[in-house]
Amino acid sequence: MQEKDPYIVLGLKNDATQEQVENAYRTLRRKYEELRFSEGEEGAQASRALGELDRAYADCLDDLRKRVYVAGGASQYGAAEELIRQGKLDEAQQKLDSAETRDAEWHYLQAIVYYKRNWHVESKKQLEIALTLDPNNEKYKRSYAKLNNMLNNAGAGNAGQSQNANPYGQQQQRGGYARPQQTDAGADTAATCCNTCSTLICCDCCCEMMGGDLIPCC
Repeated sequence: MQEKDPYIVLGLKNDATQEQVENAYRTLRRKYEELRFSEGEEGAQASRALGELDRAYADCLDDLRKRVYVAGGASQYGAAEELIRQGKLDEAQQKLDSAETRDAEWHYLQAIVYYKRNWHVESKKQLEIALTLDPNNEKYKRSYAKLNNMLNNAGAGNAGQSQNANPYGQQQQRGGYARPQQTDAGADTAATCCNTCSTLICCDCCCEMMGGDLIPCC
């Protein structure tokens, strides 16, 4: 069954502003949170409506961001996203480094750049920051869960490998900068996670990276 238009779920038109989206979301969430404690079908419907409301809110925010990219032409985020699609990671990094505002979407795009460089632990840290800034974003939550699962599986399979192994065979660079300093004890182990299973995951991820999930095919 086709999902409802997220703006309709929020009781808004498709040209609603971010302020209108946030106000509608808060109002409806308060309403459904009260009704979900009702007995019988009324409470059950309110619980289902809460889940639908959260998804609609996340989808509306994503749509608003895309609108900003289109309205601004080759915006920094939009340009960085396109460069990532083309595999031009150094140029994408330069766009991100020059951004004045580092909001949740900035950290999400940074996570994608790190992921494509096989810097999986650094990618995870960037997703954690994105989730801290926008905890209701379903795209960030799905990406984080899948990346975390991949790291856990890969870490278990590579426990006996050297922590100094480097998948590139040399020090990796990002737009003229060295790889970010690693502080996690398992970071270097995670960097070697391209075994047979995780390689398939990486390939699937790269196919649909910019389609909404960081790792959509796990």
